[in-house]
Amino acid sequence: LFPAVLIHELGHIFLMLLFGVRPTQLKATLSGFEISYSGAISEKQEMLTALAGPAFGLIFSLICARLGQLRQNDYLLLCAGLGFVINTFNLLPALPLDGGRVLLFAFRALFGEGKAQRLIRCVGLLAALLLVVCGLYFIAKGFGFALFFAGVWLFTLQQNKSCK
Repeated sequence: LFPAVLIHELGHIFLMLLFGVRPTQLKATLSGFEISYSGAISEKQEMLTALAGPAFGLIFSLICARLGQLRQNDYLLLCAGLGFVINTFNLLPALPLDGGRVLLFAFRALFGEGKAQRLIRCVGLLAALLLVVCGLYFIAKGFGFALFFAGVWLFTLQQNKSCK
């Protein structure tokens, strides 16, 4: 898990540096990792920075999968699988995930700040609800609890926000 998360965060940091801002702190929270930075960055640059983490992570997953197949290395295949799951999940359209951040920037451009905040809250709640429902289905089929717990976690992060 560590290599997949590391590459994901390095993707964000790489683009920050490319855009001339300096990462100052990497903090682990219940909602994931947060990178603080000094310097100014445009919304477009911030959106690209948000996409860089999952992009780097998915490329890393593909490389690990290929090398794992070629070398018949279970560790690399595990890195590939975990990296794929983490980075795909991170693209879901809910805050504080990267997909939610990107969608928020798009909503701001289309509808303005107030409506964008309301829309992203609703989309986030719907994404969490969909994960919970799919998770319940998976539990019933004997596929485990992971998707259900991911949905509950995401729903909890959305709980303070309403769709008013």
